[in-house]
Amino acid sequence: MENLIPEKFEETKIDNPSVLETMRANIKHVFKDPAQQVKVNKLLDEAIEQTNRREVKHVRSVDPVKKFINLWRLRFRYGIHWKKPFYPFRLARNVLMGKIYNTFGIKKYILRGIEYAGTYRCNFRCQHCLCIRLDESKTRREMEPPDYKRVTQEAMDLGAVTFGLEGGEPFVSQYWAEILEACQSHYNHIVISTNGFLFDEAKAKKCAELGVDTINFSLDSGIPELHDLFRMRYGSFQKVMEGIKLCRKYGIKVIINTVVYRENLYTDHWRELLEFSEREQLLINTLFAKGVGNFKDKDVMMSDEDIANYHKVIDPYTWVQRHLNYNYGKQFGCPGTKEMINMTPYGDVLNCANMHIYLGNVMEKPLKEIREQAFKTTPFGDYHACFLADDRDFMNVYYPLLQKKPHFTVQEFRDDLRIYEEKNNKVVYPELRNN
Repeated sequence: MENLIPEKFEETKIDNPSVLETMRANIKHVFKDPAQQVKVNKLLDEAIEQTNRREVKHVRSVDPVKKFINLWRLRFRYGIHWKKPFYPFRLARNVLMGKIYNTFGIKKYILRGIEYAGTYRCNFRCQHCLCIRLDESKTRREMEPPDYKRVTQEAMDLGAVTFGLEGGEPFVSQYWAEILEACQSHYNHIVISTNGFLFDEAKAKKCAELGVDTINFSLDSGIPELHDLFRMRYGSFQKVMEGIKLCRKYGIKVIINTVVYRENLYTDHWRELLEFSEREQLLINTLFAKGVGNFKDKDVMMSDEDIANYHKVIDPYTWVQRHLNYNYGKQFGCPGTKEMINMTPYGDVLNCANMHIYLGNVMEKPLKEIREQAFKTTPFGDYHACFLADDRDFMNVYYPLLQKKPHFTVQEFRDDLRIYEEKNNKVVYPELRNN
């Protein structure tokens, strides 16, 4: 098997690091050419200056009509897969039932899908890696294809029509193709999320044969050098560009996944990524930074003002969305547990990939039972705003717990939530009081 894990090097550590200064400290590890090192240092200087100014700068005008038209274009382009004859009808049924339940206040939810973390092992060491503290592959058994086949059927019985494979880096797993086969691609929407470095023509062809509909490539900047530095791997930007071309060749749709944090929101290099999406007509799915993984000790979280400015920054662009915007039951809100489930390589059920509260394990209990129990014992049974980026009360309980251990149980979260409520003389989630 080829060596997928990069050669280790001693990362330069700095006290109280910002993301940009951490990147600067590791320039020489990524770029060997002195001229490139000078160029990247200058790019970081510009990014720091722009972050300090916090200026919302527009380089194109807002066109509400065009934005509305393209919204529906995106929904049909990325949401409906006519080559799979049963999928559109199953999707239409789920959307209709979700809207009915929400309109009439019925506390029932149609499961939309599962995002499987096939492995937490990876060939990168990214600045924001959320799996860095969760990898237990040396001490716990990762799920195997028969496990995925069983859980996929359990999810389909609950309405699921979408299955994603992510990581870590999914192409590091020896089972990536078998996992996709277990997801019943002839019935379901299949998505892979990858950093793109191991994606080549052979894998593109195999993905097309396996019925993969969409590949989400991670891209952190419209400037190649800053993406490479963020990912700590020279040439990673170019590999994504090559991956996009291969997907187009084999008829696979492409989405760009990118994380927005306090130090890139106001920069030209992030705006250039938005411009890239407009030129190439590729959807950008933006995720707000969370204080987890490698971001745990960095000042990345956006304030309420930053979040408001995010919407101003993206307003002129028609190929960008925030990942909370489309649900069956409600237009905006966290779909976790209700509509989408994340799962660790070991079978632990999560509300989302950044939410390291383990709700139960599918190797021990049926998925249906775990999900129904979570509705009763967690706040995930309603369409709240993002718990880890918008909900200040949740953040005040969750992040201190995360400082103590990399993941924890529902009961541990509930215990600290009760202490927080008593200390602040408030009830944060009234629906939990009777459970």
